[in-house]
Amino acid sequence: GIEKSTRKTVFAYSCTISEAANRSSKMPKDTKPDVENGMVTPQKPKKVGMDGSVSRDDVSPAKTAPMSPQTITIDVNERSRSRGLLGMTLKSKIMAAGGLGLVGGLAYFLLQWFEIPGLEAQIDRLEGEVDRLANENNRFESLNNELNGTVRELKGINIALNDTAIELEETNQELGFKVADLEQQNQVFEEQNGKLSKTVDDLVLISNFLNETSEGLNDSLEQITAFLADQIASNQAILLGTLENTYRQRKDGWNCDYNSVFGGRTYTQNYNAEIPTTDFNSIMDYVSNRVLDELCFDRDDFTVFLGLPEYTPLTSNRLNAAMTIYTARALDWYFPERNENGLSHDDWSAAAFDCENLKATQRYRFSS
Repeated sequence: GIEKSTRKTVFAYSCTISEAANRSSKMPKDTKPDVENGMVTPQKPKKVGMDGSVSRDDVSPAKTAPMSPQTITIDVNERSRSRGLLGMTLKSKIMAAGGLGLVGGLAYFLLQWFEIPGLEAQIDRLEGEVDRLANENNRFESLNNELNGTVRELKGINIALNDTAIELEETNQELGFKVADLEQQNQVFEEQNGKLSKTVDDLVLISNFLNETSEGLNDSLEQITAFLADQIASNQAILLGTLENTYRQRKDGWNCDYNSVFGGRTYTQNYNAEIPTTDFNSIMDYVSNRVLDELCFDRDDFTVFLGLPEYTPLTSNRLNAAMTIYTARALDWYFPERNENGLSHDDWSAAAFDCENLKATQRYRFSS
């Protein structure tokens, strides 16, 4: 071990020999030191009588003087001991190790003693719940993805339904125009039916006339023939006039649903806007179905007519003007006035009053 010196101070009251001698020489002879209380009491000189005796009664105590305290210093050398395991003896080390083992065993025993009953089972159950919830979460995520897909499909269906609704609305408008057109045609047919009814009435009159004049039939055969010829000619004229009215109504009503069929295009919103070449065939299909085919006009011939400088570039206004002029000329050819070129009453009669039965040379052509 390492030696270490420590100084301890002890306080005591004592007198050295030299100091005691000095004090005793200065003190009266009969003074007795009160060492016990650290005090000395000086005595007065004794009085000697005449007979040589010393009188003790005259001794009077003096004031007590305190002794001076002395300090004695003692040096003590001690061996300081090393601390920790290095400074422990083998026995101490064994006892410390045993104590630690005992404490560890006691701690393990206490942990086992205070362990919650069924904790492992609870942990297993909770882990099972965690797994189950994870599976449920995965299932819900899959269902959410399916729902998102269904929502996207429904959005697509909704867009398609909106488009279909728009198409149906356009179709409804087109049907409305067609219904109006059919009503006009029905009115024409009613007028024709009225005329035919009058013709039937005339024929009934003729029949009654023939019945009444049957006895003199041989005498008036020429008259009857002439009368019937006049009636037939009148009926043919009526039929030809009805056909002309029908053609003119078809010509005038060709563009009733033009805006609805080509709705949304620039040239239907602004009639002075140029019709793009990509829409030309659609325009020609529409015109053919509405007018050209019904009146036995040639599509290629009308296309040549549209190529005239006054109709190029083609616009809705120019198309309407071209259709008006072209059909007017064609109808003048079909139903000419007196002293005009065109088909005769006999030409129509031979064709049974149907333009489809007309010869190719009899049909109107602008380029011919």
